[in-house]
Amino acid sequence: MVLKLIITILIIVLIVFFTGFNLQNVCNIWLFGKTFSDVPVFITALISFAAGILITLLAVFFAPKKRLTSEQARAEAERLEKKEKRDFERQQKIQNKLEQTKIRAEKLNRKKSEKDSASNENGTGQNSALENSSEKK
Repeated sequence: MVLKLIITILIIVLIVFFTGFNLQNVCNIWLFGKTFSDVPVFITALISFAAGILITLLAVFFAPKKRLTSEQARAEAERLEKKEKRDFERQQKIQNKLEQTKIRAEKLNRKKSEKDSASNENGTGQNSALENSSEKK
């Protein structure tokens, strides 16, 4: 509570300093066909700020809000449910494809290791045959 009071006082002091330093700065403003001369700049800034706040509040409070009837809400819920079901099915298909790919990769690795082991056995058998023939000579 005290912190809010201190912050509010600081904001008011900043506004007062801004106003005091800009009293000499004036400008001409054209508004709806009428020209106002020698208007202080800080008043222009404050009025612009207030007008922006007012227009924003009007837009927020008086903008048409989309209200769904119970039938529209039910249809929207069904649409979302179908979408979630489709997404789930897609995810399942992706999971199945991933599992199938892993199984294929394992089979290929097994075949490759079997070929490697078979070629190693054949290679050692040929080396021993060569050694036997060289010993006979």
